[in-house]
This record gives sequence, structure tokens and C-alpha cells, in this order.
Amino acid sequence: MNTIDLTPHLAGLEAGQLRVARCRACGESRFPPKPVCPHCRVHGDIEWFTAAGTGTVWSYAVFRKAYFPPPGPQPPYVVAVVLLTEGVKIISNVTGGDVRVGLPVTATFERVNGTPLVRFRPA
Repeated sequence: MNTIDLTPHLAGLEAGQLRVARCRACGESRFPPKPVCPHCRVHGDIEWFTAAGTGTVWSYAVFRKAYFPPPGPQPPYVVAVVLLTEGVKIISNVTGGDVRVGLPVTATFERVNGTPLVRFRPA
């Protein structure tokens, strides 16, 4: 089984940066990266880059039930698919306002139980 090392993404979160993968062959960005590019079918030729951390809400759901005990997210909270400026979609939380499809957002970084995370807020 082929796996992709997410160390560059996690190191980016530690540094307050959103790093995503890009295929060196065709230039298409993606996250999470796959062993084979879904666009050009080249195997394993990726590079990591720092995304701008901006985008728009592509889709979202408001969770009204607690699925994890504190310090996990407590309802209501938003899980969204954010379409980054670079054209790649990432799933995360949107905090700090009314959420709608098309809402411009920007990345924020925080630690939860020692784990660095990216969240988004209205831009």
C-alpha cells in the first residue's frame, strides 16, 4: 500500500502555514495527496507548497450534536469544505460568524490538546 508522508503539512501547521501538495507533472493542487495524481495519473511526483490560506466555503454542515467529549467540538459547530484560492478543497471548521456557500474565508491556526490545527473564519 502506498502512503503519502504528511510531515510537510503538519510542519506547516506548526509554523502557522497551510501547506498542500501539487503534482510536479501537471501542476494540479490537491489535499490530501494521493499516491497517483487523479488529473494526469503520474505516480508519486508531488511537491509541497504554502497556500495563501484564503478561499470560499464550497459546502458546509452545522453539527448540533456532540460527537466527542470536551475538549472536542461542542455544538453547534460548522464543518465546511473550503475551496482554497489555489483550487484545492480542504475540510475544516469555520468559526466566528454566519456561514453560507460562497463566504470568503481565511485560515487561522490553533492548538487543541497539543495538536496544531487549521480553522477558517470569515475574511
